[in-house]
Amino acid sequence: MSSPPSRPIALLIALTLAVGGLVVSTITGLLGTLIGALLGAGADPASAVPVLVALLLVTSEAGFVAVGYAFRRSDDGADIVVDWLAEHSPSAREAALIVGATAALVVSNRLGFWLGSLIGIDPVTAVSAPDELTVAVLVFLIPVMLFAVGPAEEYLFRGVIQGYLESSFSAAGALGWSATLFALVHLPNLVADPSAGVVSVPLWLLIGVVLGWLYQRTGALLVPVAVHGLYNVAVITLLFAELGIV
Repeated sequence: MSSPPSRPIALLIALTLAVGGLVVSTITGLLGTLIGALLGAGADPASAVPVLVALLLVTSEAGFVAVGYAFRRSDDGADIVVDWLAEHSPSAREAALIVGATAALVVSNRLGFWLGSLIGIDPVTAVSAPDELTVAVLVFLIPVMLFAVGPAEEYLFRGVIQGYLESSFSAAGALGWSATLFALVHLPNLVADPSAGVVSVPLWLLIGVVLGWLYQRTGALLVPVAVHGLYNVAVITLLFAELGIV
């Protein structure tokens, strides 16, 4: 087993992984959109939009998985062990943590939106809403959030990055830095309205901390994966409901 890198080097590598994941996911997302547009040329726009939105998200998230997997195949990341399941079978404790953490994050999201409304700021949600929102889009988004977004982002940020940082930092340090990098890759969502970061950045940091804590607490990546996916589903469903779509 190789000796752990110094903290500055480990943090630099973790930052490279996070930014690299963002860059690669952007590229794979664009490729997925292009392929979808070519295949759907001439199709009815109303039926094509939900599929294109889902394809964009799935191919984007594939970029995070690719970066994490490639790093684990390298000498620096060869010692990282990603535990999808705890040593024991899923228990009522894990189920309770999933329900409780998801509810707490959704409440925090609603509180953030409420505080934002008081100061005239519209926070950016964890889900970037497309221009054309329909029930069909929501139907496609729900499985994507559960089976693509949650697993891909948790694999890179909790499984790979947090797991890698734990070799050089304390458990708390690894958790904190992985949560910070998780918030960092969401910053491009603020390009249209940087002021939204006043509310959105603390929310993203909170989400990262909670998900990282769940992974450390349970030893099963599927727990933060489930919470991440369910949180996104709840947030986007509430968004659609507020817009009167569902």
